[in-house]
Amino acid sequence: MHCLVMVILFLAAAIFVNPLTDGIDNGTIRVVVKELIRIGVTVGLLWLYARLFFKKSSAYFGIHQRFKTEKIWVFVGLALPLTVIVFYILTQYVVFEKQDQLPLNTVLTFIIGSFITACSAGVIEEILFRGYLFKLIEDKWNAVMAVLVTSVLFGALHLLTVNGQQLLDVCLILIAGTLVGILFSLIVYKTRVVWNAVVVHIIWNFFMNSKIVQFVSAGEQNHSSLVIFRFTSDSIWITGGTFGIDVAVPVAVMYVLTISWLAFRKPNVLL
Repeated sequence: MHCLVMVILFLAAAIFVNPLTDGIDNGTIRVVVKELIRIGVTVGLLWLYARLFFKKSSAYFGIHQRFKTEKIWVFVGLALPLTVIVFYILTQYVVFEKQDQLPLNTVLTFIIGSFITACSAGVIEEILFRGYLFKLIEDKWNAVMAVLVTSVLFGALHLLTVNGQQLLDVCLILIAGTLVGILFSLIVYKTRVVWNAVVVHIIWNFFMNSKIVQFVSAGEQNHSSLVIFRFTSDSIWITGGTFGIDVAVPVAVMYVLTISWLAFRKPNVLL
């Protein structure tokens, strides 16, 4: 019941925040303000609920007051998107598309907007799924159940972000989303610090789900980002279909390899 309520708070906060910034004309400022409000409202509601019903500090859920992460997770966070980009270039599944030189203010707009949006998703989702929900389920059952339940739920909720999905799209999102959830869960389980997963999540979103790097289909015309890679294949297994490259099969294989490394890594031991 508590897990369900916290998920509802998470969704309600996202819905509540959207209309608050509709009056801001500047797109970048609107996104930045909206996401900052969303972080504050969501994290505040989850913290308040936990304090009222569980009488536990945030540190009990792996959410330490001081933001601190090990350097290895910054490296992992950078290695994941770079591995995907290098793989797709070397296999010639994409070609680099040269763009006209962008003005400095446009570049700064892309970077700021992408970073704030990445931080919003990374902080909120990790605090909810790998912080509160993970610990609640682990206390109720065990760590294996905590990893599986939160990961499947994490993958399922991403179905809400895409419209017009075919059955194959749904399967790819559920499978890849669950794998990503397992990856982040293992980071937290091995380190007992949510911020380590937050860092990896933010870096991934900054590069792969933003206006920094975009993978676009052969016929897509409306796109705008700092770096564009155009697919040479229209196979849903390669492109990821409706959701995008995050759920493509080669990327899912990378998730599995990273999970395997995490599974054999000793808890709280730096490389």
